[in-house]
Parts: sequence; structure tokens; C-alpha cells
Amino acid sequence: MELSINISGQASNQRDENVRKWKAESFPPQIPRDDDPKKMMDEKLYKYAEEDKFDELFGELRRVSSAELSSIIYTQVSPSGNSLLHVSASNGSKQVTELLLQHFPLLMMRKNFHDDTALHLAAGAGQLGTTTVLINEAKGHGGASHFPNFVEMKNDRGNTALHDAVINRHHEVACFLVSESLKLSYSENNERKSPLYLAVENSDEKMLTTLMDTIRDDVDLLNKLEGKSPVHAAVQGRKRTILEQIAKKKPGLLRRKDEKGENPLHCAAYMGYVWETQFLFNEYRDGAIQQNDEGNMPIHVASKKGYVDVVDAYISKWTDPAEFLNSKRQNILHVAAERGRHRVVKYILRNKNLEALINKQDLDGNTPLHLASKNGGSIATFTLVRNSMVMKDKANGENLTPYEVAKKQSKMVGAEFSGEPIPNGKDNNVDPKSDSNGEKPQTKDKPDHGVGNQDGPDDRKGGKGKLDYYGVMMTLSILHFWAGHKTSKVEYFRIKSRPLPKEEIKGRIDSLLVVAVLIAGVTFSGILQLPQNADQPESGPSNITTTNSTQNQGISAKNEGILRNVYIYFDMVALNAAVMASIILCWAQLYDVKVAAHAVWLASILTGGAIYLMCLAFVFAVAIDVGNSFAFFVVTLVVGGALFLVQTVLSAPLIIPPNANQIIERIASPYLYFVFFICYCAFEWLLFKFSNRSKNKEELQQTKSC
Repeated sequence: MELSINISGQASNQRDENVRKWKAESFPPQIPRDDDPKKMMDEKLYKYAEEDKFDELFGELRRVSSAELSSIIYTQVSPSGNSLLHVSASNGSKQVTELLLQHFPLLMMRKNFHDDTALHLAAGAGQLGTTTVLINEAKGHGGASHFPNFVEMKNDRGNTALHDAVINRHHEVACFLVSESLKLSYSENNERKSPLYLAVENSDEKMLTTLMDTIRDDVDLLNKLEGKSPVHAAVQGRKRTILEQIAKKKPGLLRRKDEKGENPLHCAAYMGYVWETQFLFNEYRDGAIQQNDEGNMPIHVASKKGYVDVVDAYISKWTDPAEFLNSKRQNILHVAAERGRHRVVKYILRNKNLEALINKQDLDGNTPLHLASKNGGSIATFTLVRNSMVMKDKANGENLTPYEVAKKQSKMVGAEFSGEPIPNGKDNNVDPKSDSNGEKPQTKDKPDHGVGNQDGPDDRKGGKGKLDYYGVMMTLSILHFWAGHKTSKVEYFRIKSRPLPKEEIKGRIDSLLVVAVLIAGVTFSGILQLPQNADQPESGPSNITTTNSTQNQGISAKNEGILRNVYIYFDMVALNAAVMASIILCWAQLYDVKVAAHAVWLASILTGGAIYLMCLAFVFAVAIDVGNSFAFFVVTLVVGGALFLVQTVLSAPLIIPPNANQIIERIASPYLYFVFFICYCAFEWLLFKFSNRSKNKEELQQTKSC
């Protein structure tokens, strides 16, 4: 044992002696040139630097010429652009690193192809020894005259050496770097992440403790911290232990806001996290009344997102929730109704302590029912309008009731849906060009306050976007029955006819002409090849017995002839109707637009009738073909009769004049869209039950795992 110790000690002493010898050596001064092309490093030299074989490495360097030495040190690099110093520092080759820094100090500031210095690679690899050597040399014993510039250098991802140490969970290296430069702990990278943020993101509690313990209490961390808030990261990742750790050691960070002006309470409300909301409210009570850049408090954000439990958590902490008003003077019922969050609306309506919110008006004079009507939140509107305490006829700042708001919105959405110019109004002096970029046309004389789809494109940005056509129309149908004005039956017949543009008439003529010609061709070929029973035997004395047997099983030859005659009649009428429609459409192009419009209507009737009769002829053709089987024959007639009724209903609009169609549409549309609404409610309920069931399973699994 003693012999082994002596041998080891002798080897160590010899190694130290060799290091001192190489330190005493001198090499010709080298001036690097950045414009010199890079060359592939000699693999042998790479191995020497990697394995800390300084005798072999510097022996090779001593034997080369001055020009070749400059090439080896400053021009030859690894495939990643690493110099010999990068290689030795990243592999913990302490002696090689010391010698390279002494003889070639300018290597310290050299970067590889990814802008990493040797310090980046040493810290990222967790090499405390070489990291210490680099830092000590940079303090004045090497060639770096400005220590802060060196230690705070960033690579192409914006990471400092501390970022790389935190990412790779090297606690000792991180602690050493922070002790040398406190600024490193709160500097941001290209992703706006500080080392503190990365420690939270990685759920590295030990690293976070190391960083926070190193930062002195007199440091104004709230104002000096760059980039994203680590508290927001803890909230989003539901890292409760880390959240408690930050609140205990650095409570000032709880006041940190993100780029949208939101504090951690806003973040917890947006995510719908109840425990985090309650914890942050207890630790940072003042944050509950702070507004983000959109002017919303955390409770408004929770209401917009539809998180009933989070809203309830805030209401339980304050006796008068009516005082929670955003910059538009909107309470939580306003924002819930505006976004169509019907579960929050239902919760508020059922809470007797919140009755004061029901009919409050915002800056524009809108009640929650106005905003639900304007936004097209059909279920939220249905929930509000059926409540006896909701004032359904209250006018807003534009002297419009909720029903009138919904009616105006239906005109706007109808214009958007059909591509027509959007009608102007008192608050709808809109620019149609704004529709081209995917945003809802906005008013000129006042800001838009969140007209959008049921759930909105982004609940933290005001929800600006195109109106949801079916949502608006379902909302109008609901208000028609529960909050609509009592109108005279005569109003249904007051229709303003709109002349069709010349281009639209021309398009209809071209389309109808193609259809009419095709029908004429199909019906003509149907006459040339008449249908017959495929199994009907040929007539003759030798087939009398077989014929009688077939007739007993299916239709007789006489009945088959009657069916064929009916088929011929329908086919002939369809052919002539299609031909007449084609002729009318041809001469319609020769006359005035007003005459052409009537000609198009007449041609539509003839073309629709031809299609109608052609389908009937097809039913009889099928009946003839399956005539050998009485069962199939009956099924064909029953199915054909049912389709006949459907086709009759569908053909009615072609016969009725356009103005009459508008009257029917005006009368029937509220009922039609209310049926759509019932189906939508059923689908939404099933979807909620399914998602709630999946959520409960996930929470149960998380509880078992904990």
C-alpha cells in the first residue's frame, strides 16, 4: 500500500514539474486573422487536448514552425468549430487548459461555429475545474482585459455559460458562476428565458435554491430580472413546491408581469387552476385588482375562459363582486356573456349575492344580454333571456335593445357570409377591406368590444374576429321568441326586392343552360332505349307456361306496358321542358337585364320541373326492371313515393316567385335556427360530459401516482 502511494505521489510530482517546465517555455507571439479559412484539426492533437496529454501536445507544438503554429492554434478547428481550448475545457483537461491560456491567451475569446466560447462548453459539460481556470485567467491573469464581457458572452441561442450549466443541471458550476457574476442569474436568452426561468421549467428545485440563495436580499430582482417570469412558468407547469419556494425566498417575484401586463394571478386564472389562484391570492392579495394590458383583472380573465371554480374562488374572498370592473366598466357577467361562457353565466344567475350584476351597463351602455346578443353566444343568450330578472327591453348607448342588436348583427353576418357589402349603421361604419385579412370589420367611431365566435379566437386579446354566422342566427331566433317586438303580420310581406347584378344573371344563365342541355340529352337517350323486365321471357307458344309462372310472381305484361307508357310520358315532358328552358335562356341573353331576370326565373322552373319529372321516370324504369319480384316492386314504389314528396317540397321554391321565397324565409327562419340551436345544445352537452369524464380520469390517475 505504501509503495502504491509513493509511486502515485512521484507521478504527480513529476507531472507538476512538467507543467512548470512548459509554463516556463516561450512560444512565438501569434496574431490571429479572422479572415483565414478554417481547416480540419489534426486528430492526434484533438486527442491530446481531450485526454489532458500536455507533454505530447506541446511537444508537437514546439516542433512546428511559427506559421504552422499559428495555423494549429487559431485556424484548425473540429467539425463544430472548436479550438484546442474548447476541446480541453469541455473535457476537463485542466493542465492543457492552463498552458493554452498562458501561451495563447487570445483563445479565451474565440468562438466556435455556434458562438460558444470555451467557458460555454466547460459550463455545459459540468467541468468545474476548467471553468475555474477560465474565470481566474479572465480576471486579469490572462489576455481578457474585461472580465464582465467575457463571462457574460452569449452564443447563437443567446445563452450565457450559466444558461448552459442550468440546462444541463450542473449545480456546482452554476453556483460558482453566479458567485462570480450575479448578473448572469437574471439575464435572458433569445427565448427570453433567464437561468431562474430555466430552473423552474426543468423542475430543478435544487438549482433554483442555489440561484436564489446566491442572490443577495438587497438586489432588486423584480426590476433587474430579464425575460419571462419564473413564477408564470411555475403556475403554468403546476409546480406547487417551486411556487411555494419562490414565495418564501423571493416573494417580490410574485409581482412580476409578463409581456401582456399579466401577473401570476392572471396566469392562474387563464389556465383555470384553483389551488394556484388561492395560494397566490393569499401570498399576493394586491394582484387580484391589477389590470392587464386589456384592462382586465384576473377574475375577468377566469370569467372569459369560463372557469367557474376560479370565479367562485375570487367571489368567496370578497363580499361585493360588483366592484370587480375592468377598464370598460364591465363586470364578470359582462365578459362571460360576451364570450358565450354560459356555465359562468348560469353560475352567476343562480347566486343571489350576484343579482346586482345582471342588468348593469358598461361604458357603451351594454348589459350582459346586449353583449351576448352582439357576440352570437346563443347558449349564454338563452340562459340570460329566460331569467325573470333580466331586463330584455333595456336600451344601450345606441338606443338599441338586445333583440335589435342581434338583428343588426344578423344583417352584418349575412353580408359577410354572402360576400355583399356590409351595411352601415351607427356603429357599423365598417371597411369591407378589413375582411380580407381575417379580422372582423371594426367601427370607425368606437372601438370593438369583442364581437366574435362562441369561444373567441383569443380570450386575452379581446376576441376580434369574424362573426359566427350560425351563432348569430341562433341567437336572433332565441331573442325572436323571448325578447322580440310584437310585429304586425303585414310586416312579413314588406319585402324590398333587390335587382340582380348583370354578372350574377349571366352566371345563372350559363349554369342553367348547361343543366338544361344535359337533361335534354339524358331524356332523349332514355327514349331510344326503353326499360324492360330483364327476366321477362320472349313471347311464343313454347313459353306460355313460363310466362304464366312469371306473371304470378310479378307484374303482368299489361301492367308492364302501362308502366312503360307512364315512363315515356314523364321522359317526354322532361325532354320538352329542358329544351324550352334552353331556348328561353338563349334568347334571354339578347334582351335587357330586367327581362333576363324574369327569363331566368321561368327557365329555373322549367329546369327544376325537368329534373323532377326525370326522377319520376327513373322510378318507373326501376319498377319495370324489378317487376319479376313483387316485393322489390312494392319497395320501389314506396321509396319512390317518399322521394316524390321530398322532391315536391324542394321544388316549391322554384315555382314560387323570389319575393314570396323571402317572405317564407322570414317566417320560417326563426323556427329553423331554433331547431339548430337545440341540436347544438345537445351536442355541446355531450361534449362537455365526455371531456369532464376524461378530466376526472386524469385527475384520479395523478392522485394515485402522487
